[in-house]
Amino acid sequence: MWFALPFGAGCALCQYLLPERFRLWATAGALALALASLLLRGRATRAARIAAVGCAAGIVWFSGYAALYLAPAEALAGGEYIFEMELTDYPEEATGGARCQVRLAGLPGRAVCYGGRELLELEPGNRIVLRCTCYSAATLSGEESSYYISRGVFLRLYGSGEPLAAEAGNAGKWRYLPARLSRWVQESAHRLYTPETGGLIAALLTGERDGLEPQGYTDLSEAGLMHITAVSGLHCGFLIALLGLLVFRRQRLTAFLGYPVLLFYMVMAGCTPSVVRSCVMVGFVLLAPLAGREGDTPTSLSAALLIILLANPFAIASVSLQLSFAAVAGLLLPAPKIYGGLVRLGPKKPPEAVGKLWRFFAATTAASLGVMAATAPLNAACFGTLSLVSPLANLMVLWMAPALFACALAATLLGGAFPVLAGLAAVPELLARYLLWAAHALAGIPGHSVCFTRPAVTVWLAGTYVLLGLCLLVKGRRWKWGVALALSAVCLLSVKAGPRRQVQNDRLTALAVDVGQGAAMLFHSGGMTVLVDCGSLNSPRTAGQAAATAMDEYGWRRLDRVVLTHYHEDHAGGLPWLLARVEVGELLLPQLLGSEQEGLQREVLALAARYGVAVRYIETPWASVMGNGVLTVYPPVAEGGVNEMGLTILCSAGEYDFLITGDMNASTEKKLIAQYELPDIEVLAAGHHGSRYSTSEELLSAVTPELGIISVGQNRFGHPTREAMDRMTAAGMEIRRTDEEGNILVQVE
Repeated sequence: MWFALPFGAGCALCQYLLPERFRLWATAGALALALASLLLRGRATRAARIAAVGCAAGIVWFSGYAALYLAPAEALAGGEYIFEMELTDYPEEATGGARCQVRLAGLPGRAVCYGGRELLELEPGNRIVLRCTCYSAATLSGEESSYYISRGVFLRLYGSGEPLAAEAGNAGKWRYLPARLSRWVQESAHRLYTPETGGLIAALLTGERDGLEPQGYTDLSEAGLMHITAVSGLHCGFLIALLGLLVFRRQRLTAFLGYPVLLFYMVMAGCTPSVVRSCVMVGFVLLAPLAGREGDTPTSLSAALLIILLANPFAIASVSLQLSFAAVAGLLLPAPKIYGGLVRLGPKKPPEAVGKLWRFFAATTAASLGVMAATAPLNAACFGTLSLVSPLANLMVLWMAPALFACALAATLLGGAFPVLAGLAAVPELLARYLLWAAHALAGIPGHSVCFTRPAVTVWLAGTYVLLGLCLLVKGRRWKWGVALALSAVCLLSVKAGPRRQVQNDRLTALAVDVGQGAAMLFHSGGMTVLVDCGSLNSPRTAGQAAATAMDEYGWRRLDRVVLTHYHEDHAGGLPWLLARVEVGELLLPQLLGSEQEGLQREVLALAARYGVAVRYIETPWASVMGNGVLTVYPPVAEGGVNEMGLTILCSAGEYDFLITGDMNASTEKKLIAQYELPDIEVLAAGHHGSRYSTSEELLSAVTPELGIISVGQNRFGHPTREAMDRMTAAGMEIRRTDEEGNILVQVE
């Protein structure tokens, strides 16, 4: 433990604080401290000596790994090459095609490759030859990012054209058996269960969340139950317990069989930090009694960290690793004290059944609160949210989690292998439906979560930790905890009331939501709220969640209407995730049925039918009063691609006007101003995210906007282009961008 934890600290120093030019000096300093400690005696001195060596080893290992794996990949960034590559996992659908993880011939580490949909026909082990443009995996949108390298991916490849060659390669070999089994389990789950529960059970067994329905994913996240789908100690413990039952609890046989089972399960679940940590710790639990040693959680936890960082020291920046280890720290440190306090508050000398029930309540609540205390800052920093109902959620579902895992594992394996046994799926189906119901019910409670969209909310969280720290310093007086929590709750209500008071009056408010490379604009006035577009190429889930979070921040509970300018993912793809959180009254759509571009429209119509949302097609100019404003929607004015067959939105409050033209190009903009008499406007949402082919001089001359809002994020298209911004500047416009400012609020005085 004294070596592993400083080893991790050395890796963290290199990742976050220590520039490369100072690493040699830092290593020398740590080793000098270790040598100096040889002159002293004592256990504490020995521990300090081991820690100094561990820290030095971490710095050396991180630097050497970067030179061996990252540097060769970085040298290729910006070039175009022909690569021979072997797929290491199944390809997944991506915007405009597919992506897959690959291993490149002659280059250490892995890469992620984006290509055409023909990649979806491949499987792990297949080899292809493809011409690709290389991009650094250590930077995204020109900024340093650890997203890929913390997963062992050191290069991003974008293929051009179809593969130049393809062969079976190592497909079907034993090394890819875990990946094939994982895919088979997922397919069996989706075949045996309903769409809602199939994705949940596939995630529960394999950790793969892509199959979760948007409603289920949203509810689990909002209720603080997503940890059930992250393969961790809970799953590994259940697996070994089930194995122990099958061998009649023979300790040595369980340990002998448990190690290969854990190793196989770890690889099948993708070797994520949480599953590696769990398998190592459970392995220590199996080994300790056989070796005549006591269970030592800190040592096993440290060993897991060391193993993960030896495989990839960049994993120290993985959010999965940080949350997993923080959660265990919460179980080890605050949870036992919370449990002791709850037990003391319980009934004195209760009946046995009541005592067991109270101890279960105390243990589950203590574990939930301990984990929440340890992981809340990470959740706030990485995901911008904190579920306040997670302790209640765990009380409602953790009692049945072992039964769900065991039943789902048995039913999925047996039902998938022998169709005649598909009826076994009935029990896990019911248990999974209960879990989803509980998550949905808790996610519907007002104030169930906190979103960290403003600095004031972050200050509230920091203040809460200060209050809890003061409670630890004050001896006795049990009421201190209640006072601290009550004071924290009052401060939170005050912080959340600020932005809501800002928009309570009837004046028109517009909010351009930062959804990355996409568009979403909220309008609110007089208790009515309208959303124009909801999508993102970076992540459809992000777009829907961002729009719903922005509404929650300002206290807008319901959307009276959602207007989709056109059917592209970056404008409509986030709709499933939005509808999972927000009630919508009506959808305003362009009509494309019968054309070649109707695919996404049919998906939108299916969503509307599922959630009971009315649909209105805009084929003539349509207007509606919303508070002190008027919303006008113009039908398509041109034919051709989806961009040109989109809607135009004008939102006016007196002499103040907002105009949104979607992604139409300059020729369609000319037809728009020729066909309709548009007013002089104040705010223009730049066309097509600042494309050079939109926001033409003709449009700017016709409507004379004063402010231009560009909704844009990380992209490979060069948006916003210098040509578009130069035209806007020449027209005397102020330019504001969501990729630079985040959400942009405009209020009409």
